[in-house]
Amino acid sequence: MGKKVIFCNCGAKLISPERLDEIAQYLKQMGIPFVQISDLCGCSVTRKKEIFEIFGPDGEFMIIACYPRAVRLLLENCGVNYSTERFKHLNFRELENPAIFETINAFLDGYSPKGEFTELQCDTEWPSWFPVIDYSRCTACGQCADFCLFGVYQKTDKRVIVTNPQGCKNNCPACGRICPQTAIVFPKYDQGGAISGADTIDEIAEQQRQKHDVDTILGSNIYKALELRKAKRQSIIRSEAMRKAMEERDIAKNERMKE
Repeated sequence: MGKKVIFCNCGAKLISPERLDEIAQYLKQMGIPFVQISDLCGCSVTRKKEIFEIFGPDGEFMIIACYPRAVRLLLENCGVNYSTERFKHLNFRELENPAIFETINAFLDGYSPKGEFTELQCDTEWPSWFPVIDYSRCTACGQCADFCLFGVYQKTDKRVIVTNPQGCKNNCPACGRICPQTAIVFPKYDQGGAISGADTIDEIAEQQRQKHDVDTILGSNIYKALELRKAKRQSIIRSEAMRKAMEERDIAKNERMKE
């Protein structure tokens, strides 16, 4: 059973390029077998199969990325069987590089590294801003789905699912801010705290923040506000469908003229 280091080269610019490069160079110079993922958030959507294969059924993994809770949710979204016995984390949002290097050395102590540096790239055109749901906290109330204008969520009989992550509006964490259970995580949220996936959650402070955000975003009549949001979402969907239909009509018209 081997050991491997997985390094997320964070596409959110939460960490300076200089620090990220220093980590990558350290791993290469030390001859440590590792996988450099250009952006774990993006790859967890567009390269699910590859992520699943990286974290095979055997071995131990040291993951250098952001908050462990956020990373766990991203990996579980790819079907990875996550366990604290096999997965160790280094949160580069909280740890400086010297501490990261020291912990890596301790992780590999007594183990003769075998393997090479490999790289997994994702689509650089998409900022990969989207929510993941912490189902250990979610009560399936559906408030996030009712609020979202962009069709990111789908409500089922048993739970709410993120079905259209690429439809999420970049840098909009509003659904996470109004979630009653603080169950929605945006790994690229730069303000830290529960919404960004922090492991330690101050429940009282989060309840106070959530109440303030609901009052600010939805006003005093939450249900009326959500109904208006749903109506607006339907209008957006109809407008988008009409736009696509017009584009298809124009394409067909142009093709006919060429005949």
